[in-house]
Amino acid sequence: MALWHRPKLSSMFALKESGCELVVTLMSEKEGARAIGEAAESSGMEWTWLPLEDSRPPEGRRIAAVINALVLLSEKLDAGRSVLVHCSAGMHRTGMITFALLRLRGHTEEEALDLIHLMRPHTRHALTAKRIAWGNTAVTVRHA
Repeated sequence: MALWHRPKLSSMFALKESGCELVVTLMSEKEGARAIGEAAESSGMEWTWLPLEDSRPPEGRRIAAVINALVLLSEKLDAGRSVLVHCSAGMHRTGMITFALLRLRGHTEEEALDLIHLMRPHTRHALTAKRIAWGNTAVTVRHA
């Protein structure tokens, strides 16, 4: 798994050539998410879109949809798929969703934070207590 900022559309073939199999976009439609999806798919990668507005944690019914998507992503990781998770800057949404995914996969809070730091230090430094709390809540909701 890799964490990144918004990939350039022209970099999609290079991502595929470097071994990326699945691009997970956490941006909204108004941020150009569909263009990223089209570029990823035309380069031969799978695309998953989890639209999150700005950098706010999901609320209400959206929580269940995001958790279900995280479960599917976890299964893809279990199957050995190479996954790139990104939002616009690769910090707030990327960190929050990756933290929740790692927690769902059984990592402790400390382990998840350490792994995020190893993957992308900028993402770890931007991961606020509010987003960490949401990730921990997502684990609780999933196992309830």
